[in-house]
Amino acid sequence: MKKLLLTLVPVVALSGCISPKTYVDPTFAKASYQDVKSVQKKYSTNVIVEFQRNGEAFERANKEVRNHVERTLRATGVIIPSNDNPAFSLKIVVNNLADLGEAAAKGFGTGLTFGAAGSLVTDYYEVSITYIDNSGKELTKKYKHALHTTIGNKKAPFENVDPTSPADAFGSVVEQVILNFITDMQNNGLLTFVRKIQPVHS
Repeated sequence: MKKLLLTLVPVVALSGCISPKTYVDPTFAKASYQDVKSVQKKYSTNVIVEFQRNGEAFERANKEVRNHVERTLRATGVIIPSNDNPAFSLKIVVNNLADLGEAAAKGFGTGLTFGAAGSLVTDYYEVSITYIDNSGKELTKKYKHALHTTIGNKKAPFENVDPTSPADAFGSVVEQVILNFITDMQNNGLLTFVRKIQPVHS
């Protein structure tokens, strides 16, 4: 998980054995599984993923991103990730915007005080999801998200939000963005097979 939450690497290293607590920003989750419309026939979809750090490709993290993306797609009951005659393709690009210099400075200060002076580090994410139909036509949706991690004696950034591990928090970010995307697409009439109403004969 250090591959993904790159801002946290210098913080944790400089803070010794102080355990980080990560909080998923609650302001970006606009949809849940209950908001996804069920379909009669699931879509077979090719999935392309790319993880970036400050706009630069970071290929070692792609596998982990893919695992979160495909797990969420299957859980919606709408899409089956597959390269076998896909109905369309999805390209998901996750860009982690991290200020590594600031993170290192905060981690150094926390480490010197053995956690007495806590610190807060935020990882921002910009996610673009592109729907590509079999004719090559593209439709792109863009989303933002954030994770907030406290080190040492630092107050939680939100009330009523439980802390979790960095790995689980990142998985939640991907999950929430995918749910936002699918509900947006369905509201636009895509990713949903509509049952045809049979005419009633008198």
